[in-house]
Amino acid sequence: MKGLPFTLCLLCMATPQAEASEAAPLSLKSAGAVTGLAVRIVQDDSYSVRIDYFYPAADTQARKVLWDATGGGRDSGAPFSVNLRIYDVDDAVVIQDRRISHPALSSWSDGVLHAELSEVRLARGRYQITVERRGSAGAIADYRAGVSVVRAW
Repeated sequence: MKGLPFTLCLLCMATPQAEASEAAPLSLKSAGAVTGLAVRIVQDDSYSVRIDYFYPAADTQARKVLWDATGGGRDSGAPFSVNLRIYDVDDAVVIQDRRISHPALSSWSDGVLHAELSEVRLARGRYQITVERRGSAGAIADYRAGVSVVRAW
């Protein structure tokens, strides 16, 4: 992710409050897909940065395809890796810059599966979160995915 222009990330999405942010779209089609979130944290707390995989809630076959391809029930995780960068805009420092190999599912709800990339303690302020997906998404390339930030429980 070195050399990625910071301005690219700023153009990706409006500023959510991080209570339950909208997912910034993350392409599963192109191997070097990048997305970013500009997040304003209003309460000091632990937050989860995660990939959300969406499927029609009533489509059990689509859920099974996503579940199997993202390592549901196993530690194998997704067929790709991601680079995650969390930048504190107010203090102008990088909080995290790491690679997550084959992110595994961590939770799910109706119509969406989640893979936590990081749980991080964030203070009130503004943050820029960038996720770069590396490698093929295989069988799930045609599904919709996104990156979100939510309060960790």
